[in-house]
Amino acid sequence: MPLAQQLWGDLEVTKFFGGPFSEDEIRKRFKRERARRMVHGFQYWIIELLATGEFVGVCGLRPYRPAEDIMELGFHLLPKFWGQGLATEAARAVILYAFDKYSAKKLAAGHHPENLTSKKVIDKLGFNYSHQENFPELGMDISYYLLEGISQEKK
Repeated sequence: MPLAQQLWGDLEVTKFFGGPFSEDEIRKRFKRERARRMVHGFQYWIIELLATGEFVGVCGLRPYRPAEDIMELGFHLLPKFWGQGLATEAARAVILYAFDKYSAKKLAAGHHPENLTSKKVIDKLGFNYSHQENFPELGMDISYYLLEGISQEKK
């Protein structure tokens, strides 16, 4: 919970997805992540620096279109770690895990129109623009991208 408060209580981290969040909202978000793990077997996982164990942020999965075997990839990093390639590195690991362990057919990822850094990461990961979709927490449409599953031949 203290790490969740550090991350989701930060205005810079959360400004593009509805924050900053109150203590109560952070607690509810944290409980949703734990419940997601119990129900689906996945969640947003902690990212730490290998050398020091320092908390960087989170990266992981959430259900997007379960009936179509499509999960959503997301990442949130503390500002001091922005621009170091850590979101891309963590997301690549999560992508492989989603296709290997969960046999996802596709992954989705979205970003706020002003969050050009997230767009760059999504592009770097090989996602292709798909559509605009309403993001209720912001009351606006955001861009969504899809990544096709990795076939056995490509591995």
